[in-house]
Amino acid sequence: MTRVSWDEYFLELARTTSTRATCSRRKHGAVIVHQRRIVATGYNGGPSGYPHCEDGGCPRALSEAKQGYDYEHCIAIHAEANALLFSSPEEREGSSLYCTGAPCFGCAKLIANSGVSEVVAAGNRYEGWEQVREFLLRAGVRVRVLDGLDGMPALDLGGAAP
Repeated sequence: MTRVSWDEYFLELARTTSTRATCSRRKHGAVIVHQRRIVATGYNGGPSGYPHCEDGGCPRALSEAKQGYDYEHCIAIHAEANALLFSSPEEREGSSLYCTGAPCFGCAKLIANSGVSEVVAAGNRYEGWEQVREFLLRAGVRVRVLDGLDGMPALDLGGAAP
């Protein structure tokens, strides 16, 4: 039996955290780690106390045709943002944020200002990701996307969220 690497361990925890997501479109999870200690977890979904997407909270989930309801109408708080919200500045300082997908620009701005020093993503790159990656790097945040591209190893998380 081979012991998994720290990256595999924390990304698998992020994947497991994503199973709590309540967004009807995508399931993502995030874990903030400081010196190999788990500081906080987060998954995407509606605000606390607000109806979940599938329970009528999100107009994008309710509209079959999805006409007139774009990303701007999404009520979900992203996994990365939730993990940041559930951690203190002291816990985040110099920490790593592990996430099941490459963060969006909105989350990248939060990460850049949070004290997190590294983002490790399991993949799920998207159009425009390179600009977001460049933004994080310019903000002093190290970025590793472990999907086999850019000379980085690929981690197979089997049940990784879409």
